[in-house]
Amino acid sequence: MRLLGWINGLLIAAAVLVGSIANASLAGNFGRDALRQVIGACVLSKSTLGLSFPCADVALDAPGSKGHVLIRSPGFQSEFLVAPLTPLDGIESPELQDPAATGLWQVAWSSRAEVEKALGRPLARGAVALAVNAHGTRTQDHFHIHIDCLRQSVGSMLAAKGATLTDAWRKFPGRLMGETYWARAIANPDLSGVNIADLVAGAPPGGKTPLDHATVAIAAGKLADGSDGFYLLANWNNSSAERLLDHDCKAR
Repeated sequence: MRLLGWINGLLIAAAVLVGSIANASLAGNFGRDALRQVIGACVLSKSTLGLSFPCADVALDAPGSKGHVLIRSPGFQSEFLVAPLTPLDGIESPELQDPAATGLWQVAWSSRAEVEKALGRPLARGAVALAVNAHGTRTQDHFHIHIDCLRQSVGSMLAAKGATLTDAWRKFPGRLMGETYWARAIANPDLSGVNIADLVAGAPPGGKTPLDHATVAIAAGKLADGSDGFYLLANWNNSSAERLLDHDCKAR
């Protein structure tokens, strides 16, 4: 994972931009708190200078959430991150199950347009996915959603077997990048009003395993009736859903 390295670079850029307020926390090894520091710098830049830099966008107050940032990953061709302004550690944060946090998922889904812009070409609805890593594989303890291309092999398996999914959790009939996932369908054309964290917390393994062990992915696809919907994937192996993404966007 190159996340920590490029976050440190963003912090250095932020410190230059807002040097009058930079302090020791914006230098050196930022560790698992680096993303939180970047977000703080972006909020300060937006509120004082009217600029989102070093973030791609800053919403200080947004419908359905308490504000968020959009960050482009300099280490990748097309990946973006969406993160709340509220200091939530990860998918295990109970606040994410509150309706006030629901809007983050729709923001992330809408941000697939930024992936297309970064690549300079349109992408099919099912070519982009969202991912959240578990505590054991994430490098940052500030909740964030990865947005990038879905691996073609994963997309092909979802297209072949996704129509068998319903709104009840079940084990996905096949391994994805070597991992077993639980899965369910979401019968919505977008993620407006869908509380992903609450759905994951209510899955059968959720009551048996710490929620910070959960890793989550969301991919668009066709449901059994042929309508547009989503496949929600999760496991509790303390692993990385980001592995389902293709940061090079090959064959897309």
